[in-house]
Amino acid sequence: MLAFVNGAQISEGGYTIFGLPSRNRHGTTNITTTIEGLKNRVDFREAVDYVVTEFGVASLKGLTLRERAQALIEIAHPDNRVELIAAAKRENILYRDQIYLAESVRYFPSHINECHQFKSGVVIRFRPIRPSDEEEMRRLFYRFSDESVYYRYFSALKTMPHTRMQTYVNVDWSDVMSIVGIVGKPGQGAIVAEARYLVEPNGQWAEIAFVVDESYQNIGISTYLFNLLVRLAQKKGIKGFWADVLFSNSAMMKVFSKSSLQVMKELEEGVYHVTMPFDSP
Repeated sequence: MLAFVNGAQISEGGYTIFGLPSRNRHGTTNITTTIEGLKNRVDFREAVDYVVTEFGVASLKGLTLRERAQALIEIAHPDNRVELIAAAKRENILYRDQIYLAESVRYFPSHINECHQFKSGVVIRFRPIRPSDEEEMRRLFYRFSDESVYYRYFSALKTMPHTRMQTYVNVDWSDVMSIVGIVGKPGQGAIVAEARYLVEPNGQWAEIAFVVDESYQNIGISTYLFNLLVRLAQKKGIKGFWADVLFSNSAMMKVFSKSSLQVMKELEEGVYHVTMPFDSP
């Protein structure tokens, strides 16, 4: 086992990948909070780059202990995740106030996995947001200018604490769709964009919002995400999108105007209220 790990580490482009079912033949979870007392264990946790189960891939390279725990829990059997979250809290691996939406797991849109090459040749991968994206989303927030923060949140936020960000990345998929855009190699990339819609209680309309890293703006990412969310919302039977956009946010208004949808807008106190029905001619 050690020779296998060492061989992967010293090989050019080598990775250490562990593939296993989420549960063993006795029905017990193979993802645990500790390997203490187990045989053939690898104690050097930084040596493991990827862990794969039937529920996905956990990329662990360069992650903190808390991030690793979140990534591994996401590929555990859904019926074991609640107990793993609780155990990780007891061991102070996760925050004591860590959110976990157990019912939402069943709705996770794992089928969404796209890749697109934009202007200047940059390639971005798109997938649903995950709870383990908390730190990457926080890093994205701190790369924004004050203007970009105000455009997105309509307030001059200076910090993005765990308590706020974890509510953002733990999505209730029954009424929210959130897609992130990632640059870099799979498992080693950085989040540079996020778009989401939030379905209203009546289930007919949804509010839409975007954030794009300023280093990756003006190459078509927002337009791509907008069109992707339109397709996903139409499949869900949603009638249209709406958004509140500051008068000075011309870039966002341009994204809407370039779409094939009819864009109706009302300006009040420096804010456009935009509505975009899907069934318009």
